[in-house]
Amino acid sequence: MSKGREEKIFYFDKKGGINTDRTIEIALQCCDSRKIAKLVVASSTGKTALKARAKAKPSVEVIGVTYGAGSRYREEVEEFNKNRSLLEEKNIRIVRGLHALSATERGFENKYKNGLLPLNIVADTLRMFGHGMKVCVEIGIMAAEHGFVTPEEDIVAIAGSGHGADTAVVMRAAFAGTMFDTKIKEVLCMPS
Repeated sequence: MSKGREEKIFYFDKKGGINTDRTIEIALQCCDSRKIAKLVVASSTGKTALKARAKAKPSVEVIGVTYGAGSRYREEVEEFNKNRSLLEEKNIRIVRGLHALSATERGFENKYKNGLLPLNIVADTLRMFGHGMKVCVEIGIMAAEHGFVTPEEDIVAIAGSGHGADTAVVMRAAFAGTMFDTKIKEVLCMPS
């Protein structure tokens, strides 16, 4: 008989920001029970990262990952910029840079109108599990590229389907150049 453990996945009836508080709660319970020290949070405006920091124990490092400065989501970029000093004051590490699953390929897509690019295939495959799953993988890689997490450590990543959070996973994030070494170890919650 093989050995292992049985865990539960919480499935939300609806996707989106209405699930943010519960997603953070589930993620932090996992950090506490598994002694996971890093929570990587997709936070386009900084609000979700601030919520996570307010609820997390001091022993949990919160890493907020946001859009790159050149993002097409201008309003979110501007709101994040307004919240940046508060994020820093709350000791939230900030990741802002190229998106791991679009990066400079987006330039080729925009110029040549060809969506059949390798990173689009990876992103669309992950979206089959939900938009939040794609973003969890993406922000994990981005945090690794910034040196805030290593491929050898378990992290909890939370992301969503637009605004707020509705997906959380335990994962080991790889660097962009070795992204297929990323391991999703457990799904904690997601929309059904």
